[in-house]
Amino acid sequence: MKRIFLEKITDELTISGAEANHLARSLRARRGDKITAVDGAGNCAVLELIDFDKETIKARRISTMQKVLVERKITLADCLPKQSRLDNIIEKATELGVDKIEPLISERTIVRIGGARAESRLERWQRIAKEAAEQCARDTIPQIAEVRTLDEWLRSLPPPDDTLLLFCWEGEQSTTVREVLSRNIDKNIIVLIGPEGGFTEREVNLIKTTGGISVTLGKRILKTDTAAISVLAMINYEQM
Repeated sequence: MKRIFLEKITDELTISGAEANHLARSLRARRGDKITAVDGAGNCAVLELIDFDKETIKARRISTMQKVLVERKITLADCLPKQSRLDNIIEKATELGVDKIEPLISERTIVRIGGARAESRLERWQRIAKEAAEQCARDTIPQIAEVRTLDEWLRSLPPPDDTLLLFCWEGEQSTTVREVLSRNIDKNIIVLIGPEGGFTEREVNLIKTTGGISVTLGKRILKTDTAAISVLAMINYEQM
């Protein structure tokens, strides 16, 4: 069933703007079609499309779906990679169930953005997350945070009592994702991925001081986008 995200779901509603265009042109929806509408907070309903005009679509709610609550939250903190690789990371992370994405700048991060450019990138990333959530039939859209430095972000983290901070580090030789998850079954998960050049020694020590646990992803050194997708896939597998 076709799926769209709306700000609010009511018994009778008019869909306009980008969502109407997406339904009519991309999804080729027609009068009488039934679609799933989600409000981004996990509330779902089945809508019947009852009327079309040039710019709007009228719909009515015919049933409400039970909200599915996910107790364990996953955050992906990713030091900005080169080019447009974060676009792909956000798309795949959304498909793999991430709840929040934190773009970070570390000491070896090559990409440096701020001001109007950062706002433009944030809008783009939010759009990518929304489109990916619709495509993979999610009930929520991941939150994309504003770009911060690694140090600022680490200072903002909650106490490690209820949150597990994993960071992928080529210097770790033995501790695996599975091993750490097995010891922390009920905790929310934060996955931290470094830049192309890796974390500096100072950053590794700071992350560990903050409660971070270093994990290995195998014998090979992976590119930053491959590492992010790999560790999220591992977490998904362990939670099945």
